[in-house]
Amino acid sequence: MNSFSFGAQVGGPNYPEAARRQEQQLRDAFNQWSGDYSPDVKEFAFLLRIDGQIHRYTEMWQIRGAQKARRKRDWIEVEIGIPEEWWREANSDGYKKRLAEEVEAGLKSMIDVLQAKKRRIDGQGLLNDWSRIKALYLSSSSWLT
Repeated sequence: MNSFSFGAQVGGPNYPEAARRQEQQLRDAFNQWSGDYSPDVKEFAFLLRIDGQIHRYTEMWQIRGAQKARRKRDWIEVEIGIPEEWWREANSDGYKKRLAEEVEAGLKSMIDVLQAKKRRIDGQGLLNDWSRIKALYLSSSSWLT
């Protein structure tokens, strides 16, 4: 059975509460999500690198949006560079849409990497389940709170 994780590294204290809430909604969904997609990895992991006053990850590391997936020992990971202008949209649904788009791009990258390494992956099942989670996530501002 595969699990999912959704972490974040925030570059400063100016990250707004509205953005944290939207991110937490997705994290809560990931914490509840499991499935049998690949016997070759235990976990599908996402790590947000969020720009702030102190650290600007998108500039320091030249990352913006979902990066190419990297397979680790028994998990596969995608870093997502979040520039400040994205999270400034948190008072509307713009930030949620961006997060969902980048997670989807990350999932597709994970599938591509596993397939390229000749690993077993039910990519269609993974994307179908993500589609349902994404629809719930985008449909309400408080569906998990």
